[in-house]
Amino acid sequence: MNKIKLTPNYPVYPPYHKGEYLEDYYMTFSDSNTINTDRIYIPVSWTTYYCDGYNRNELQSFLNNLDSSLKYYTVCQHDDAPQENLPEDTLIFSAGGNCEKSGVIPIPLVCSPLPSELILEQERTILLSFVGAVTHPIRQKCIESLRDKPDIELTFSNWNNRVSEENFKYFINKTLSSKFCLSPRGYGASSFRMYEAMQLGSIPVYVTDKVYTPFTDVLDWNDFAVIIEEKDISSIHEILLLYDEERIDVMQKNLKEVWNEYFSIDAVCRNIKRILEL
Repeated sequence: MNKIKLTPNYPVYPPYHKGEYLEDYYMTFSDSNTINTDRIYIPVSWTTYYCDGYNRNELQSFLNNLDSSLKYYTVCQHDDAPQENLPEDTLIFSAGGNCEKSGVIPIPLVCSPLPSELILEQERTILLSFVGAVTHPIRQKCIESLRDKPDIELTFSNWNNRVSEENFKYFINKTLSSKFCLSPRGYGASSFRMYEAMQLGSIPVYVTDKVYTPFTDVLDWNDFAVIIEEKDISSIHEILLLYDEERIDVMQKNLKEVWNEYFSIDAVCRNIKRILEL
């Protein structure tokens, strides 16, 4: 099948990202790996198509020409994509989490790794921290609930592709100094922050009204993350105080293991392959 692989012109985000984004990275991965599945891959740079304003009528025409009697799959990073009509039996490996179509399989919202030279071990003296923007009402609720709590440091600011190097390093150091990292959902059901926290060894506190956790067929997220539903936001501080140092140490060790096996960008591609070959 012909690829719709597009060079992105939209601003780089997250600001440290280098190389191909997840959709294009998987295209390269699929070219160099044999995937034993009866499903046909629909290779589209969905995020570039949406963010750079390409003609989506042309995209729909391409999809309409697919043989509807066959089975397909596609990989999508964009929060809302794919919005186009797909063949009926299509699996959608979706990182964003807003797609309401049938056949959606959650995958992590990841990009290239954080710069390794900035990840220097520090003493974790802060219970919970967050550095980022208010991109969803749940984040505002977190501010209101946690702003005056002891051992919690929240820095909400404009966090986008133009974040300064100074602020970026501040985020890295603050997270490295924290036992837990507040990782609320953003515009999409997931966020880059949750997986950045994992890289930095800080236990993600995933606050959401729509739990969107990848690879639950092989992972128990309670082993390395704290999941807070919207109704429990007011109890976040009290919940975290229930975690003793021994449990925190175990969860942080688990983070290192699951990051390499499931949450790096290459690991995500390997696990898409694993699921397809089940």
